[in-house]
Amino acid sequence: MYKKFLLCTLSATLMLMGCKEEKIDSSVISTGSKISQEELQKAQNLDTASYAGMEHIFANSSNITSNGKYVMIIFGKNNCQWCDHLKDDIKHEKQTQEILKKDFQSYYINLSYAKNHRIDFGNQVRNMDTMQLAKEYNIRPTPTIVFLTPEGKPLLIYPGYAPANKFRAMLNFLASGEYKKATSQEDFFNKLNQILEGAQ
Repeated sequence: MYKKFLLCTLSATLMLMGCKEEKIDSSVISTGSKISQEELQKAQNLDTASYAGMEHIFANSSNITSNGKYVMIIFGKNNCQWCDHLKDDIKHEKQTQEILKKDFQSYYINLSYAKNHRIDFGNQVRNMDTMQLAKEYNIRPTPTIVFLTPEGKPLLIYPGYAPANKFRAMLNFLASGEYKKATSQEDFFNKLNQILEGAQ
């Protein structure tokens, strides 16, 4: 019993000794700020490998803005063969690239990665992560192509892969302003379907 009491007293004394105030040497403690910033930046840009070789088409989605153009956002993910087909079409279709560069501010968002996005359409600035952004446009299959007005209003959400000729026809329909002739949403889709059916 005495030994047990002595052991408890000794433990309590050692604990109290460990708690006494001393100046902490900051050189022996890593704040990790430099490492965490580097890692954070690296994680924030993991998705750029998704469109390597097409940086002249797709802007970094950390800051999504229109720059006075229509906005195209392609939502894809890793191991999505139709996403890869769409990117390959864009990569090899010079005419499509010209339309995108001239009339669209384009982004590729890889849903396989978490990223923070600043969405700035002038009248409204918002910050959201990748999953929130996908939820905003009700993204289900990949690829899904979202087209927005320069003010950030949704024009068209196209779920699935669009073959190169139909994709280019869709871009022309929007960029030319042809869609503005539609008298209703139904008329918009009728006009778009006619154009897609006639795409060569």
